[in-house]
Amino acid sequence: MRVELKMPASREASALPTASPWPSRSALVGREWELLAVEGKLLDRSVRLITLVGAGGVGKSRLAVEAGRAVSGEFARGVRVVDVAALGSAEAVRTLVGHATVDPTGDSRALLVLDGVEHHAAELAQPVADRLALDPGLTVLATGQRALRIYGERVVPVVPLTPPGPLVEPDVAEVQDNPAVLLFSQRAHEVNPDFTLTAENVAAVLDICNLLEGVPLALELAAARLRLFPVFELRSWLRRGGDSHLAGPVDVPGRQRSIRAVAEWSCRGISPEQRRLLAWLSIFEGGATVATVEKVSPLAPADTAQAIEALLDRSLLTLVEQPRADSRLTVSRVLRAYGRALLDEQGDARKARDAHARYFGRLLRTIEGRFHGSEQRRWLRVACLEHDNILAALDHLQQVGDIEEQASLLVACQRPWLIRGELRDGLHRCDSAAAALAHDDSERVLRLRARLHTAAGYLASARGDHDGAAHRHRRAVTIYKQLRDAQQGARASARLGRSLVAAGDREAGQPLLTSARSTLEWWGDTAGSAEAAAGLAEALLDAGALTEAGTLLDRALRIHRQNGEIRDLAEVLLVSARLAGRASDGPAAQSALRESLRLLDSIDDRNVLADALEAFAVAVQDGAGHPQQVTRLLAAADAMRRRAGTTAPGSRRDGIDEVVSALRRQLGATVFAGAWAEGARPRPEVLVAEALAVGESRPAGVRTEAGLLTPRQLQVALSVAEGMTNRQIANQLCIAEWTVVNHVRQVMRKLGCTSRVQVAWAVGRRR
Repeated sequence: MRVELKMPASREASALPTASPWPSRSALVGREWELLAVEGKLLDRSVRLITLVGAGGVGKSRLAVEAGRAVSGEFARGVRVVDVAALGSAEAVRTLVGHATVDPTGDSRALLVLDGVEHHAAELAQPVADRLALDPGLTVLATGQRALRIYGERVVPVVPLTPPGPLVEPDVAEVQDNPAVLLFSQRAHEVNPDFTLTAENVAAVLDICNLLEGVPLALELAAARLRLFPVFELRSWLRRGGDSHLAGPVDVPGRQRSIRAVAEWSCRGISPEQRRLLAWLSIFEGGATVATVEKVSPLAPADTAQAIEALLDRSLLTLVEQPRADSRLTVSRVLRAYGRALLDEQGDARKARDAHARYFGRLLRTIEGRFHGSEQRRWLRVACLEHDNILAALDHLQQVGDIEEQASLLVACQRPWLIRGELRDGLHRCDSAAAALAHDDSERVLRLRARLHTAAGYLASARGDHDGAAHRHRRAVTIYKQLRDAQQGARASARLGRSLVAAGDREAGQPLLTSARSTLEWWGDTAGSAEAAAGLAEALLDAGALTEAGTLLDRALRIHRQNGEIRDLAEVLLVSARLAGRASDGPAAQSALRESLRLLDSIDDRNVLADALEAFAVAVQDGAGHPQQVTRLLAAADAMRRRAGTTAPGSRRDGIDEVVSALRRQLGATVFAGAWAEGARPRPEVLVAEALAVGESRPAGVRTEAGLLTPRQLQVALSVAEGMTNRQIANQLCIAEWTVVNHVRQVMRKLGCTSRVQVAWAVGRRR
């Protein structure tokens, strides 16, 4: 639709600057709330200057012109849209605003839309301020990557559309209303009428939207490629960095015709120092903290601070707040490819990547010892946040052939990778590094290989490959014997014994655990003896020796509590819950499981958490019931396992399958399928909170019944319980979507819920 914002045929109107032609555009998608907010500000006569600020390609121009179109009837003197970027010179910019007719009475209103002010902000600021002071009826709506910095200016940040995020086996109905998916799907259908979002291509579409970080221009340009390529080939092409070459239509401003053009336009006018820092930051994956940037920067500290501030002001960097961690500076994907090309042009690529890899190698080796004890929550969180940067550093070290440095970084990653569930890739990297060092028998490299085999053994065991874990731990035992290191050899033997027991060879594993425990106690190695005791307790539990197993578990629990070993304590509590279950002590089992869930959640564990959720769900089902909640918990654990590539042990898997079959019969196929789908969606921290709420009694006097809800709120709550989206509820009840949002908020407040899943549970209990 061509933008034709007409003005009345009056002398005042005709004196306004001539608008540049605006290209025809498709409908605005995914900006409904932002559009309402901008329209509201335009209609407010007290708001005179509004600036939409954001990075290149996020859709500021589209949002501005749609908002102007929507409120054009309120501006009697008309609405004009001017492409400031096309004016070229500072003088033309000053003339543009200076020639606007002034109505000193303010009786009639006029709207001037200034699109693309980022490179002329300094020249525009004073003329715009003067005109606003002289003409009470003038409102200015500007767009750019920086604000004009005029008194009274209302800055409206415009960010990319929210991408769907990683999902396991996504469902079309679940993601089709996501703004990024909706935009890509609509544009794809426009260029290829045969395209629809289906169960077969939904995973590829989600990957594309996540890769492009929800940037509207990038999504539209990528969708246009579906004229030539299937969606799966498009995804592969984008993974190889092909989006830096995406080109668009010729009837748009030159700065918007390709991703490269957007990047070049965005970086126009920045200083050489700022350009160099931006290029170095482009190699960071997932951003970096300000402290990290200051340490890796090629500039002096004072110059680095000034450059960061300037790049933030130009929307070339974004400062993203993190829960329970330092904020991070990020470079958008639109600019990263451009920045890496600049590195090559400047001859800084190898230097920048070496500095990046050295920094993260030092960081991980420094904090590795802090993954245990009182500060482990903080440092594990740091390591997990830097996961993508660590992978980039490992890839660079492998590419330049620095295998020893790569290996030392790999062994430091063992604990964070176990917690994140990064098992498959970590296992492959550890095995490859150990093989690459196999011909070096120096003591330093032998110890490094032993640690690599140990890390690989832990990762294999976490995946459920206990035979593979035993094979790797056996290699570590052999190396420590060669080094005559009795203490580390005993630790490796305990791990080998535990893997053998888990693999079903208790006869071979139990003696190893008994011997290793004695040796480690002789050495005074309490942490190692606790690990051996826990493994020996599992072997005795399988043999039916409950009393002996309980004694060993009590000792292991006491040591782990004293040492503050959160993850190890959580794992031993799971074994204690099994022991309590075998002794028919349901309350003790649930108590141990609840504590284990809290501990795992406190360190954001995504691996053992699946075991804990499964065990807790089965315990709840055996006790109080709650079939829908149990179904959701089992679905969540299953999703975590599929994401990490793990499997439950055979005997436990059989028991879970029996519970799932019983739940399907109890609930019926339809209700079971809905509950299972609901369980696979929420974030792990939400699931833990909801799991801990199952079966807990509420204090007397606390009212959470659905009777507190109005009839309309009850209708909305029941629809939420059925898994309907806000849009679906709005269509069913014939009300506005924003009204549904308000009702959902009120329902959550009255029921004491923090998520839609909790609302579903609360309504289910009432029903």
